[in-house]
Amino acid sequence: FVSNISNTTSLMMNASREVANCLHRLSGVYQDPSRVSRDTTTLLKSDSGKHLQPKKSDFMQNDGSETPSLLITGTISIFYRNVEYNTPIDMYLPPNYPNAPPIIYVRPASTMVIKEGHNHVGNDGMVYMPYLHSWKKTSHNLVDACLNMTSIFSNEPPCYAKPPGYTAPRPSRPTASYVPSSTAAAASPAPTPAPPSYHNITSTASSFLSSFGRTSKPSNTTNNNDSNAAEKERIAQMEREAAEANQAVAVARAADAREAKQKLEEGMIRDAKNQLASKCVALLHSYKDMSKERIGALVDDEMLLQKSDAFLKERIEYLMERQAELKSSHDEVDEKIFKVQSFIEKKEEEKRAEGEVCADDLALPADIHSAQMLVLSAENAAINDALFFLDKGLADHRISLDQHMRSVRKLSKRQFLIRAHLLKIGQVKATRKY
Repeated sequence: FVSNISNTTSLMMNASREVANCLHRLSGVYQDPSRVSRDTTTLLKSDSGKHLQPKKSDFMQNDGSETPSLLITGTISIFYRNVEYNTPIDMYLPPNYPNAPPIIYVRPASTMVIKEGHNHVGNDGMVYMPYLHSWKKTSHNLVDACLNMTSIFSNEPPCYAKPPGYTAPRPSRPTASYVPSSTAAAASPAPTPAPPSYHNITSTASSFLSSFGRTSKPSNTTNNNDSNAAEKERIAQMEREAAEANQAVAVARAADAREAKQKLEEGMIRDAKNQLASKCVALLHSYKDMSKERIGALVDDEMLLQKSDAFLKERIEYLMERQAELKSSHDEVDEKIFKVQSFIEKKEEEKRAEGEVCADDLALPADIHSAQMLVLSAENAAINDALFFLDKGLADHRISLDQHMRSVRKLSKRQFLIRAHLLKIGQVKATRKY
């Protein structure tokens, strides 16, 4: 029991994962992807869809263009005369699902043929039934569609084992020739196409189909026995054909399962490769951008270093020139200092040899006017010194203001006369002719 629960849980998770993968590859196709995912997952988890699987396929429009769509393919179980049969179907979900119903085809195996004149299946395998004609997105879903098909096909199987020598072409790819919607059905319900004739198959199949469900009135006991024997023979033949059909369906389903598994694995590998490639490309792009930035920074640093090197070389040359100039100037200054020191020493020796010299002997006037100017200039300087010390004594409160004023007035008067005398002597000396 625990194992069954685990298997069921695993199947449900696988169904959800497969639907998610298909819808990821069909990104942007459906107007309501959440409804598509929910209805498809619910169908695959139900008893009606346990033999179905999703995949990506192309849906051909009336104008010949192809639109990617979700295909639910596999078999559904029907019960005809208490015997279970597996009917292969393809269920396409158009891009405007759930506003439009699914488009369903019966896909018989190579050993089977579609029953002509079927009330709900066309010669191309397309399924017509009232549930699809009255489709409403608010109340209809894929599980109920499969249950309606199971009920209809259990009363009237859509295909049977191919008679010997009969060859039927594979139905064409799905087109949008029949896309009923809830709006169109409300405005003008699409009529159910007239079922095809029963008389285009071989005589054996015609007699077999025409004898379904019929009973004849026996005229006598022999005819009744023959009729019972023929009926038993027909039932046995039908059981053999059903077994062959089931076997063919099982083989086809196994092949489809292998193909689906292989495609799923290839898709997963391709997706993994694409993801790895995208990650590698993104990583390489990031490394390229980082390397470009680092190279740009290094180039800028190199240019700055080159400019700095040139500047330093220029400054070094300038400083070396300045060093040479300073060294030359230093040598010249040392030489002049030596000469000055030698001159001072020489003069000091001469002074010591000659003895002390009086200050009055150092300045000797050349004439009487020069002697007067020398005396007057000395007196003027003395008066300046006297005035300075008078101001200092007044500031230090050593003399009174009256004493200061009298002394300053007297000295100023004398200084004025001295300066006037000096000007007069200077004018005389200027006009004197030597």
